[in-house]
Amino acid sequence: MLLSYFPYFLAIAFSLAIAYLFWRLQKLQSNLRTAELELDRCKLTLEISEDVGRFGSWHVDAISNVVKWSDYVFDMHERRHSLGHPPLENAIHYYHPDDRPMVQAAVASALEEGTDFEFRARILTEKGNELPVLARGTCQIGGDGVVLGIFGCFVDLSTPEQRQFG
Repeated sequence: MLLSYFPYFLAIAFSLAIAYLFWRLQKLQSNLRTAELELDRCKLTLEISEDVGRFGSWHVDAISNVVKWSDYVFDMHERRHSLGHPPLENAIHYYHPDDRPMVQAAVASALEEGTDFEFRARILTEKGNELPVLARGTCQIGGDGVVLGIFGCFVDLSTPEQRQFG
C-alpha cells in the first residue's frame, strides 16, 4: 500500500530539493551583489587614497611577465590609458638611464630570490618630464616557494612645482 504512494513522495522530495536549490541560488546571487558593491567601494577608496596620497600601485605577474598599473601610475608616467599596460621589458625604459642598473638588479633579485625592495629613482615620463619617486616592491610567494609576482607602489616625491600631470 505505501509503495503505491512512493512516486508522490518522490515528487514532493524532488520539488522540495528544487525549491531549496532555487532559494540557495538566490542567496548566493545576493551575496555576490553585496561583494561586488564592496569591491567597487574598495576600488573607489583606493583611487581617492592614491590621488590624495600621491601614490600609485602596480603588479608584475612573474609567470606571464605582465605589468598592471593603477590609474595614478599611468598619470605619473604621463602614459595614455588607451595604450594599455607596458610590457615588463619596456617598463625599465621609464627610468632615468643612471637609475636603470639599480632598478634592474632590484627587480631581478625579487623575481629570482623573492627579495623585497625599496629605492628612490627618477621616472622619465612619456612627455619627457623627470619625476622623482620612491618605489617599493613586495614579493608574492606561492606555497611551493616560487615567486608568483611583485606587488608594489610608487610614491610621488615631486614638489607641487614639478607636478605637471593629472
